[in-house]
Amino acid sequence: MDNTQSRNETLVFGLDIGTRSIVGVVGYMERNRFKVIAMAEQKHETRAMLDGQIHDIYKVGDTIRKVKNSLENQLERELSDVCIAAAGRVLKTVNSSAEYEFEEETRVTQEHIYSLNLLAVENAHNKINEKEDKARFYCVGNTPIRYQLNGYDINNLEGHKASKISVELIATFLPEEVVDGLYEAVEYAGLNVASLTLEPIAAMNIAIPEQYRLLNIGLVDVGAGTSDICLTKDGCIIAYGMIPCAGDEITECIAKTYLVDFNTAEKIKMSASTKKKGLVTFKDIMGITQKVGSSHWEAPICSVVASHSTVVAWWSATTLRSAAVRWQWAATRRWMHRQASTWPTTSGSQRARTSTCLAARR
Repeated sequence: MDNTQSRNETLVFGLDIGTRSIVGVVGYMERNRFKVIAMAEQKHETRAMLDGQIHDIYKVGDTIRKVKNSLENQLERELSDVCIAAAGRVLKTVNSSAEYEFEEETRVTQEHIYSLNLLAVENAHNKINEKEDKARFYCVGNTPIRYQLNGYDINNLEGHKASKISVELIATFLPEEVVDGLYEAVEYAGLNVASLTLEPIAAMNIAIPEQYRLLNIGLVDVGAGTSDICLTKDGCIIAYGMIPCAGDEITECIAKTYLVDFNTAEKIKMSASTKKKGLVTFKDIMGITQKVGSSHWEAPICSVVASHSTVVAWWSATTLRSAAVRWQWAATRRWMHRQASTWPTTSGSQRARTSTCLAARR
């Protein structure tokens, strides 16, 4: 009885508000594993969302309510708080850093780390809103790249004694109107947003555990409206991104090629993907029944897939090059700091050589 009551108090309700459908999951943590006890899915009746962004708030809110009601019927209890993940074609990321110097050597706690991260996010927020004159951006997530303890890299600051701590992180932002639309749709369905994160952050935490991030891995989560991208290198997450190229482009290609509406094209796509051989039967906008073999889908679809793959590859390569430049300059700064600390005991010629090497590295 006590275990059941404790479990009910720690239930987590999560919503994936996608472009084509909304999925709700309820579960609890047990021994570092998430146990799912209820799940529900509801497709949008209309194209109320495009490219991961809500266009019709109240239609999306109605769909969220259907998912909520289904889960409540399964659990026989009411749900009030929900965790959501945000998407959007206008994602912006900012690499930011912050440092904090203690008055005296102090043992680092979780509160210190939280305050340090918050300071770096605040710096990123100021930086991105200075660049944008009109649009205002809201931070939807952040991921630390590296921590430093007294000027040296360290994986976990907690518990160590330090005079100075610093962090470099990636902060992700969406326009405030995108986030406001999400909140309004959720509240319209009778729910409160307990937490908000970014879809590629959520996907990365599940699909690529920390022990695999030493490898150079690119995670591409292809949805209906957006493709979420996350890149790892040397044990760290170095970039997040979203591109407005995904499954809906294939559906639109089918609709234009065979003169059908979007919903019919979506059904054709699903049928074609499950029927390796045989015909797919449908009616076009003129009411004419057509039968098309699976092999006929390849030409129009392959061009879309090839274009999508090219965009993903281009984004990843460009981001990796930018990240490499940032990392090289960060390494140079750390090297310069170590060299500068020895300057009082070095000769003038040694300092000159150090300055020359620094200029060469730049």
